[in-house]
This record gives sequence, structure tokens and C-alpha cells, in this order.
Amino acid sequence: MTAKPRRPQPSNRSRRRRPSAAERAAARRRRRLRTIAWVTAAVLLVGGAIGFAVLRSQANARAVRALGVQTFPNQGQEHLQPGQDYTAYNSTPPTSGPHDPSPAPCGISSQPIPNTVQVHDLEHGVVMVQYRPGLDPAQVSALEALGRSYSSHVIVAPYPNLPTPVAATAWTKLLRLDHADVGKLRRFIDLFRQKGPEAGVACPSSG
Repeated sequence: MTAKPRRPQPSNRSRRRRPSAAERAAARRRRRLRTIAWVTAAVLLVGGAIGFAVLRSQANARAVRALGVQTFPNQGQEHLQPGQDYTAYNSTPPTSGPHDPSPAPCGISSQPIPNTVQVHDLEHGVVMVQYRPGLDPAQVSALEALGRSYSSHVIVAPYPNLPTPVAATAWTKLLRLDHADVGKLRRFIDLFRQKGPEAGVACPSSG
């Protein structure tokens, strides 16, 4: 007796029910909603970051105006030859421009720092706090104490023939004061320290 051929059993895949048109449409809707949710979250995140940056910039601008800070055109970052002088700076003290290849050490200096040298410090994000020789010793002490309260990137030094008793400079920024207003100077330092075009370069050692 001849055996009847066995019918092939349907595989698991063939037994699986194909989703209906309505189910496929629902799945597409879910995928679309997930995509929309991800895009919305990304837009909100980027928008929030931009908004925060704008608010911070506006706050800084208000602080600069409140302090009476002047902003001067950037005169560039050209390196002079060692010992070469430059006298065409657009502010006194200078706030940018050609400069000596070697910056001054940060900290307190009892000697004036040449314009060409201090501009190199400003390029590195240093804030210069300078005073006219002959300023009341108590005010000089207050300026030096302010300078010592920062671990780096602040220099306090005398500046002969300074137009005002005290001045603070950062890259393209100048604050003129008629006395050692430590509160204003600290705000200036906190706004502009480490903000030069080559900010972050370590101060050279004084020893």
C-alpha cells in the first residue's frame, strides 16, 4: 500500500497573522509621533541654550554699561621684534595691538610695565589694574590686596602719567576711575579675566 505524501506543515512565519491595514496605519502614526516628539525636544533644547546665551550676553552688556567700561577697536595681535617700540595705540593704557613677544609675569609689580609688554598679557586674558604714581598708599595697598585675591591673570602695577588715578584694562576694554574703587574693579576683573583672544595661556613665572 502506497503511503500518502504528507502535507508540508506551515512554518511559524506563515502562521503569523499579517497586521491589518488599520494596524499598519496606527504603527505609522506612532512612529510619526515619536519623530515629532524627538524633533520638538531637540528644538526646545537648542532654543533654550540659545535663549540662555542671549540672556547672559544681555546681562553682561548691562553690567558693562553700568560700570562705564569703554570698548576700543581691536588693533590686532601682531608680534613686534624683541625691544621694538610701538606708539600708535588707540587708548591709554593700551587695550590691543602690536606687542612684545614676551608677556609680563602676573601678580604685583612695583615697576611700570611697558605698553608693548602688557598688551601681550591682555592677549592671554590678563586684566591690568594700574595706578598713577603718587596715589595714596592706602589705595595702592587696596589695589595690591585685590590683585593677590586672584591666583592668576591679574597684574597690578604703577603707570606713569596715567590720565586718571586708576585704570583697568582687558582686551579692547578700559575702565577709568578717580580712586581705587575695589568693588567696580572686581566686577571688571570677573567680567573680562580670561577673555582675551588667546585666553587660557598660563602666566609666565616671576622667578
